[in-house]
Amino acid sequence: MPNAVSSAGSSVGCSAEPSCETATGTLLRQLVLAAGPLNVLQIGCPDESCTAGLAAAMSENGRGRVICCVPEAQRAEAVAAAVEKGGLGQYAQVRLGSPERLLATVPGPVDLLLLGGPPESFLALLKLVEPRMLPGAVVVAHGVRDVSARCAEFLAHVRLSGSGYVSLPLPFDGGVEMAVRAA
Repeated sequence: MPNAVSSAGSSVGCSAEPSCETATGTLLRQLVLAAGPLNVLQIGCPDESCTAGLAAAMSENGRGRVICCVPEAQRAEAVAAAVEKGGLGQYAQVRLGSPERLLATVPGPVDLLLLGGPPESFLALLKLVEPRMLPGAVVVAHGVRDVSARCAEFLAHVRLSGSGYVSLPLPFDGGVEMAVRAA
């Protein structure tokens, strides 16, 4: 079953949770519909509806897949149930375990990277995914204003001139950082 929860390790809980019922959810839907990404990688603890909402947008495009890495079993089951309820299994897969262990199994280049979970891990996770991101890939980190001290290195990295990103802080839902890979 494509959206079944698969397991690989475990990690600490999350503190930044994008919901598809917020402005961030609308932004993510717009990005999927406009850019038509083939591979969306969602790291952290998403709201149950968010992965299903992204999968629905992928379905509207008629292609692509969301791979959601969730470190907690109960949350992973809830996300998988939301995907199943929407009949969106061919467009989403929920994987249980630490993102660091799961990243090697993610197919193809990553077109859209969604960072949630512990803000301290954002930069390390981005650096793990960067070799698989082509120019034009988008990174969205949720809740960064509310936890900016905890993700300061990540913000400095994507905002630094010459870093290979064009980044913009967005003032909604606790602060969203949207960065496009330029090189």
